[in-house]
Amino acid sequence: MDWRRRSVLLFLAVCFLLRNQAAAGDNTWDLTEEEDSELERELKTLNKPYVKSFKDEYGITYDCVDIYKQPAFDHPLLKNHTLQFPKRSDNTNKVSIIKQTLPKLCPTGTVLIKRTTKEDLMRARKYAHQIQSRMQLLQAQIRDSSGDYHYAGVEFAAGQGPKYYGASANLDVFQLSGVSHNQQSETQIVLSKGAGGPKNYIDTVQAGWLVNPGLQGDDRAHFYTYWTSDGYQKTGCFNLDCPGFVQTSTRITPGMVYTLSTLSLTIYRDRFTSNWMLYNDREPVGYWPKEIFNNMADCSLVQMHGNVYSPFDEPSPPMGSGVLNQAKFTNIFLTDGQGNNRLPKNFRELNDLGERYYGVDYRVQNGGMFYGGPGGWKKT
Repeated sequence: MDWRRRSVLLFLAVCFLLRNQAAAGDNTWDLTEEEDSELERELKTLNKPYVKSFKDEYGITYDCVDIYKQPAFDHPLLKNHTLQFPKRSDNTNKVSIIKQTLPKLCPTGTVLIKRTTKEDLMRARKYAHQIQSRMQLLQAQIRDSSGDYHYAGVEFAAGQGPKYYGASANLDVFQLSGVSHNQQSETQIVLSKGAGGPKNYIDTVQAGWLVNPGLQGDDRAHFYTYWTSDGYQKTGCFNLDCPGFVQTSTRITPGMVYTLSTLSLTIYRDRFTSNWMLYNDREPVGYWPKEIFNNMADCSLVQMHGNVYSPFDEPSPPMGSGVLNQAKFTNIFLTDGQGNNRLPKNFRELNDLGERYYGVDYRVQNGGMFYGGPGGWKKT
């Protein structure tokens, strides 16, 4: 299986994950007394004692948790982890855009964490029961019988050449309308290693924004993260729904409603600690520690794209801005082994439906990509 075929399979695996999370948005799930008790125990584990707590304008609760007592350190591989305190970025490729988006800041020594609800865990649990069989279908290249995925974007594969150690871009963010409860629309950056398998050695980190009413409970754009170290089998999760991602910011956290018009993402491997850092603009959101991966000393594949999911009986939802090629990634850079940011020139555009529904146009000269569209595709 060549790298192009493997990378498309890996890309679709991400779509399967998001689709399963969307399907899990149906909250009519009967719990046994034992299951309910187990969920309560998990909530107590994830929701740590807080120094301060507050709600945003949408009624979402956030806790300010002692940085040393956050959920990440419940991961068995992080018991002896040395906490890294990232500095605000001095990346001159970026124009400062971050503004305070929550009514309060967490005090020094604490980090901002979205409080996990039982509903969140129910959705995650339902997803966990489905993903392994979905991955088996994917590996066999059998299309899912209950819905369809569509994508438009670009990928950069290292192939036999030098590997990548990071990627960055400014992503336009839109508060999309027209995404139903059963659908999802998202935009993201994905860094992967080991796409050729075996599955236990497929490591991935990703971040972006999504509109997924079934998963989030609303039709707003949310900032999100994901990681896996075994090809989406048993490890990893969205946001902070499991131990692993170390939160360091007091002002932005995975899972929050994102109201700004730009998400300025940088993901890179720190040359001194080997942790995979995540920044929004110059704000260090947090990092994925090296200990949770088994094959992520570098990155062999970077993907930047929009993708959507819809059941077959509904027209596909809008992607990006909802207007053909009017959403964009700008300031696209890949990081080399010396920490230098470079304009990528070797690329492949991905677009499964064509410009009647979604478009993609990568501009090599200025490191930008236009993508997205109104959707409306429906199986006949």
